[in-house]
Amino acid sequence: MEKIANRIAAMLVRENIISDSMLEIYQYGLVRMFEIGTAVFTSLLLCLGLGMVKEGIIFFVFFMPLRSYLGGFHLKKYWQCYIMSCLTLLVVLVITRSVSLDIRVSAGIILLASVGIGWAAKREQKEAESRKYAWVVWGVLAILVAATVFCLVREQESELVLLCCVTLIVLVSKVWERILHLPKRQTWPK
Repeated sequence: MEKIANRIAAMLVRENIISDSMLEIYQYGLVRMFEIGTAVFTSLLLCLGLGMVKEGIIFFVFFMPLRSYLGGFHLKKYWQCYIMSCLTLLVVLVITRSVSLDIRVSAGIILLASVGIGWAAKREQKEAESRKYAWVVWGVLAILVAATVFCLVREQESELVLLCCVTLIVLVSKVWERILHLPKRQTWPK
């Protein structure tokens, strides 16, 4: 993707569409556009292939803003992130289709995981320069809790399993990130 982006950006400079000083910015933007476009296209294919477009949309409506604003575990290379993202979506859709949980258990897990996610947002709000992102996380969590109540009242078991997966993935990712970034223990000199 980088090679293609570099060629396109170089062509834009050659054709005097952009200035030479903008080359790196366009290269970066094109790479990101290709990466995001590939991920969206693949996700759409997975959802269509499984006949679960509605579930895919619900997944991304909650997963993307929570991960974008709260952060979590990240991989070093794009292709690793791409594969992990596709596998995550695939596993969540398969679990949603095949796992049966009591709706009260799912709702309880969602609420507990949401409290954990909210606590992580509050903790990071104290550390962050910008406090806006924590409010976004809490807003998404409020909508998620309202969706949970709605699904609970309507007894929509699979949607609750899906929301359960979303909240658990976000929470586990955040905890994993914290564990990986703990300061190394110092050993006493002998």
